[in-house]
Amino acid sequence: MFRCCVSLFCLLPVCGFAQPGPVVANQNRTPAGMLQGGVLNLQLEIRSGAWHPEAEDGPQLFVQAFGEPGHPAQIPGPMLRVPQGTMVHVTVTNQLKVPAKVYGLHTRPGDAKDELPVSPGESRERTFLAGAPGTYYYWARTTVPRAVGLLGVLQQPVFEDAHLNGAFIVDPPGDVVADRVFVINVLLVPPDMVHANFEVVTINGKSYPFTEPLEYTAGDTVRWRVINPGFAEHPMHLHGAFYKLLSLGDSDSDTQFAGNDRQSVVTQVVKPASTMMMEWSPEHVGRWLFHCHFQFHFSKDERVPTFTPAGQSAPAEPALAAHHHDGSAMPGMLDMAGLVLVINVKAPAGAPAAPPPVEAARKIDLVIEPAAAKANEPTFACSVREGKKLVVSNDRAVGPPIVVTRGQPTEITVVNHLNAATSIHWHGIELESYYDGVVGGGVGDQVTPAIAPGASFVARFTPSRAGTFIYHTHAEDPTQLSGGVYGGLIVLEPGQSFDPEHDKLLVIGTRDTFFDAKRITINGVETPEPITLAQGTTYRLRLINMAPNLLANFRLGSQEHPATWRALAKDGADVPARLAGESNAALHIVSGETYDFEYRAQSPGEVPLEILNPLSNAKLVSKIVVR
Repeated sequence: MFRCCVSLFCLLPVCGFAQPGPVVANQNRTPAGMLQGGVLNLQLEIRSGAWHPEAEDGPQLFVQAFGEPGHPAQIPGPMLRVPQGTMVHVTVTNQLKVPAKVYGLHTRPGDAKDELPVSPGESRERTFLAGAPGTYYYWARTTVPRAVGLLGVLQQPVFEDAHLNGAFIVDPPGDVVADRVFVINVLLVPPDMVHANFEVVTINGKSYPFTEPLEYTAGDTVRWRVINPGFAEHPMHLHGAFYKLLSLGDSDSDTQFAGNDRQSVVTQVVKPASTMMMEWSPEHVGRWLFHCHFQFHFSKDERVPTFTPAGQSAPAEPALAAHHHDGSAMPGMLDMAGLVLVINVKAPAGAPAAPPPVEAARKIDLVIEPAAAKANEPTFACSVREGKKLVVSNDRAVGPPIVVTRGQPTEITVVNHLNAATSIHWHGIELESYYDGVVGGGVGDQVTPAIAPGASFVARFTPSRAGTFIYHTHAEDPTQLSGGVYGGLIVLEPGQSFDPEHDKLLVIGTRDTFFDAKRITINGVETPEPITLAQGTTYRLRLINMAPNLLANFRLGSQEHPATWRALAKDGADVPARLAGESNAALHIVSGETYDFEYRAQSPGEVPLEILNPLSNAKLVSKIVVR
């Protein structure tokens, strides 16, 4: 969540490192230790080392990491993976000059506070039964919790010991469905080093465009386990397809869902110190993304700066290219960095080309242009044009909703009147990669371009489901998001029409670009007018958070007298029955999420409406007036 414009930092004086060895990225493909006769024997060493979060000839950082004897230390640490019923015997050796406390080496479910202290130079052993199947992790601390700016005191490691963690997977008995394991890590510079706000974010030890490229065939069943041992939450967004949540958990417990209890999403918040197991099937060939939807965590600002000693010339930048497994370069897709995985989906052998749509396409224009430059006002404006009809939001500070119909072929021409390039992503829509709005996407030599100033681009898709979605800029410039280049994309069932009297769209944004945003908006307005509703009438509330970097706490009613609502959908997909009951109208909604709720006020009066940014304590306050 932090950034600076300074160069490489070194943690040697703080950590007591001596002769650091190499630290390598761990793709979590091979289990650690020796499994024999139902017993896993494993030796772990806590070491110091030199790590390259980007290219192997790129910037080098000195960090703490777990490793096995005779092998380089790894980020994340060696993966523990065993079948249920396995007895685990592990020895931990601390090669640092500071004491360590190791957590998570015990039976699951377990006690997160259970610790194994290991003094400098000491070895400690533990033997335990693996326990219940699930996605877990182990981790260690060599520092005490300390305050980090606006985040306060953090319990998860974020400084020298930020990478002392590794996956711990317990498989059920019998045949196991193949999966991949991805560990997200965030490292901050300690405040007594070069700069307090330098951040490195990685997936399996690498930062994009140096993360592992993934390749699948359309129709494959894909299972991933995502582990977040760190302090920051990450809204993980998949382009072009929905994924099902198979389980949610943490380091010591795992809740698994089956059948209709599995929720379908395109963006799931992986909370601090938590885990997720997901399953999806790619339907469309092309180049796709799975990334954290905080704009800061996938922007080029996450590139690790190169250290240049005084009097020396700067080293050459490593070549930037995302690659296929065969070594061939993926076109474009280089306007990002950080928490990004690129997915290349190929067609099955002998698959016929998709037939062209039979029905004539509905044609819409989305026009993006500069707004009047005023102090503290947005600098961009969107309008929607269809035939002779032109729709513009009241203050042009956010794009008006685009309303389309499920099953109807649609063509949206994006017209760029800005003096900078842009691109529009159709968030949550299942469509062809070329039209997804990511520069460098597409299939083969058909490469999605940036929309240059004065140019246009036609996006073609046929919505496959009704729901609440988003259109938004995918350009690297965060001011396009804070300036209003986004809006709601509503897909209705055939025969339905949009009724704004009973269908209320609330798009949350910010005029600030960072996590500590103070200028929160609804539908582009910082001081919105009250929403007037009729007593006893049922309304649909469509909530969208499209701020660049906002963790929003939304609430109707007061803490003492909360309003109630009923959940209908998440990301455009109906919620499972376990989530559909009536509940207090309070919601944690972060960038890239949409929710639909049914709301009915039973008595006249005023219902407070509040959106809080917990990182800055900034609030947007409005109300619903019930008559």
